[in-house]
Amino acid sequence: MRRATAAAALLLFAGCAAAPPHRDAIHELSGFEALAADPRVRHEPGAREYAERVAAVLPAAIEQVEAVHYRPFAAPVAVYVCGSEACFERNVAGATRFTAAVVYDNRLVLAPRLFTREPQRLQPILVHELSHLHLGQRLAHYTMRIPVWFHEGLASLAAEGGGADLVDEEEARRTAAAGRHFLPDERHDETRRKNADQWQLRISMFYRQSMMFLGHLKALAESRFRRLLLELQDGARFDDAFAGTFGAAALELALEFFSRLRCGRSECSEAAGAP
Repeated sequence: MRRATAAAALLLFAGCAAAPPHRDAIHELSGFEALAADPRVRHEPGAREYAERVAAVLPAAIEQVEAVHYRPFAAPVAVYVCGSEACFERNVAGATRFTAAVVYDNRLVLAPRLFTREPQRLQPILVHELSHLHLGQRLAHYTMRIPVWFHEGLASLAAEGGGADLVDEEEARRTAAAGRHFLPDERHDETRRKNADQWQLRISMFYRQSMMFLGHLKALAESRFRRLLLELQDGARFDDAFAGTFGAAALELALEFFSRLRCGRSECSEAAGAP
């Protein structure tokens, strides 16, 4: 595995941050057993029951992502199920405390917490990570050609809030109305990632606000939103695709969106931002 790909490929649910996997991760994953009922799901020996739960929701999860992304997966999906924290730690260096699902090298690894402590999150988190995997199959995992807010907003949108589920929309609106929200760069910088801490936001708040903004764009004109996603999946530059589709930069439309949220909680003589 190329080092650059590895560095950009690991997606941590807690922040979808990039981090290098173990050198022997591929070897470790080869020890997983394929589930007879659905070989796309592979599990640590002894974790077949967990794998069966994944297999039960995987087809619908894949369909959900493909519908939101407007395209099928470019390659077969593989999901690896860890039945123990030791398994997860072996395959995801240092990530056990922070993540519920990890994607690298076109593989998605699920932590046991999704089957023990947080079973209600299995389906939404699976969809969230499948969204990352879907883009990764076409553009390289967690590509820096697309800003983090778009990656996470799209994944949360596809998952109907999965990944952003620790913050509800009302709390996100209050926070944004108070002036605490992310903003896209004037020009997307493909050499650096801007995560939640850039705006001193909780990760789940960042995901929720990003999801709300993308949901707003989709509601404005789904045909344009669809065109944007397809162009990005074809490798178009982010700023060019966004402006060409919506007729304005992402920053301009985000300023308008968050200004309207503020006006919704105070008296505004007229709507702020772009018409």
